Amino acid sequence: MEGFGVLQSLLAWLTNPNVAYLLLIAGLVALIAEISMPGIGYSGAIGVVCLILALLGLFRLPTNWVGVLLIVAGFVMLLLDLKIAGFALSIAALIALGLGSFLIFTPFGPDASEATVRLSPWLAIGATLGVELFFLLGLTRAVASQHLPVAVGRETIVGKLGKVTQELNPAGQVLVESEEWSAISDGEAKVSRGTIVRVLGVEGLTLRVQALPDDIASDFDG
Repeated sequence: MEGFGVLQSLLAWLTNPNVAYLLLIAGLVALIAEISMPGIGYSGAIGVVCLILALLGLFRLPTNWVGVLLIVAGFVMLLLDLKIAGFALSIAALIALGLGSFLIFTPFGPDASEATVRLSPWLAIGATLGVELFFLLGLTRAVASQHLPVAVGRETIVGKLGKVTQELNPAGQVLVESEEWSAISDGEAKVSRGTIVRVLGVEGLTLRVQALPDDIASDFDG
């Protein structure tokens, strides 16, 4: 009986229109984030759980499903807006989210004024603007950063100068870009500690380096 009481309390909580609405918004945000940046993993799982809980509440409430469809359409437009430059989709998404939020518990026809379930208008406004800002300022930048060229890493270290920190005979260690690397000298049996070298290539986690002539090495300050 105790377990039944907990279940009843959960269902009562989910049938609060503000809770069901927030779970719907949170679930859609999490799913869109997972779709936009695949590999996060937990974001998609959280989104699915939130949507299931939201549907449990919405099916027990006098839900206007046109409002739900408008909210979903707004999120779809925001997702498309991540791929297409411009403001048209953002404006359309804002309108769809706003209308959907205000219609989600408002019946059509003459009974609209007698609706027994109401969503907090401040919650609807705050959630709509919050979602729009999240997409415009947060998710858009995160998606864009995935397409930027790699600024650091093994591919970009070729051609950089470094200093031998452990004698290369022919293997040892060098300091390149403030990071210690295993290295092997190219064409020389031994390269003493403190010698300036240039990175010629990367083989796995080991750099292939070449000692620089003294006149070139004197200009290196790293």
